[in-house]
Amino acid sequence: MQASDYFRTPVIEEAIKQPQQVWFEIDPKDESFGEKLREAAKLPSDQLVQSKIHPKTYEYLRKITLSRMNDWHHLRPWAIAMMLRNPTLGNPDYRWGVDSYIAQRARYYGKLTGGLETADEHIRVFSDMFDAEGEVVLLQAIIHAKDEAGQFRQDASAWKVGDAARLNAIHTGEMKEAPTVSWRLLDRRNARWSPRIETAIRSGRPTLIVAGALHFAGPRGVIALLQKRGYKIEQL
Repeated sequence: MQASDYFRTPVIEEAIKQPQQVWFEIDPKDESFGEKLREAAKLPSDQLVQSKIHPKTYEYLRKITLSRMNDWHHLRPWAIAMMLRNPTLGNPDYRWGVDSYIAQRARYYGKLTGGLETADEHIRVFSDMFDAEGEVVLLQAIIHAKDEAGQFRQDASAWKVGDAARLNAIHTGEMKEAPTVSWRLLDRRNARWSPRIETAIRSGRPTLIVAGALHFAGPRGVIALLQKRGYKIEQL
């Protein structure tokens, strides 16, 4: 997002002020995540990614990143995908990412914060991938690179008006391309989070849940799962 997206939308600030606690995917107070992710991204010292992916995938990757080969030779395929995707978004300012911004404001208001999963659970979403799954993530990053910036703008536009159905539609094709990856990134985590969110509901403490937008979309999203548990969901 941009600074103006927040400052022109006071309902966002009210949503941060009102709850007693704010839960993110992982607790923003956990400073171990970055280092743990970097370690999980590395292959064993005696292995190279060339041995983990198809020769054609490797050759294409080598061609498009010739000047950066030393950056990724010892990384797992999913980690290379993360590295490739960041530049395609036009070097966004992560201060205005929804989770980053809300974490900063939650600290300002002295809110309790927590995580729907631990840092280790979050990292295992990627580190538990089979080699073939990691290569699929890498191929998606390569194949869809030219569309990434446009998709980013579509996501932001849908988010601003709360159109979860549109968000789901934008990513349906990508999810169908790699159903097991989608299960790891979204479906399994949604199922694991739902009872934890229900615990917050039953506690009586108003709680703000902050997670990636796709977690709230589609028939296996958090909203749908809570509705199946009998909760009435109202979009403000």
